[in-house]
Amino acid sequence: MQNLLQKQYSLIRDTRQLVLDFLENEVKEDVNTPVPALDNKTISYLLKHTACCYFYWLGHYTLQQPLDLLENEQPKTISLIRQHFTRVDNLIAIFFNKFENKWEVEIDGTFSGNPLEHPTPLQILTHVITHEFHHKGQIANMCRMLGHIPPDTDLSNSFTVKV
Repeated sequence: MQNLLQKQYSLIRDTRQLVLDFLENEVKEDVNTPVPALDNKTISYLLKHTACCYFYWLGHYTLQQPLDLLENEQPKTISLIRQHFTRVDNLIAIFFNKFENKWEVEIDGTFSGNPLEHPTPLQILTHVITHEFHHKGQIANMCRMLGHIPPDTDLSNSFTVKV
């Protein structure tokens, strides 16, 4: 299962890179433009929030590392955001190593001071991945609202036809 999850995360990174490349090359400074329809959030805010979710759930909650909320200031460039996601990739590697063959072990912890129902590493990994894809969809909509047509970043684009 470990190898399968690593391959799955590699596909997720590939779609993330498509989004970041588009933002860097096409959206540019608009990543910092507030979008009224989304509570005046910015694309850069959602990207940082996504990275922070990985750091909270995988690093702090599951691996019991000190809470890492990245920087206090919002990253203003895609280059800085890429650095955050490089750190996420490194954390994922540690997470995979720690829970190799232990994906169904229950983890004790609390969320916002309230005990949880003892999630497993697989449940937590699934949560952060689906959380990222949720915000990827919001970012695509934000791009459209700001006048930029995003590329199709569905994982299905990585399917290959075998002849």
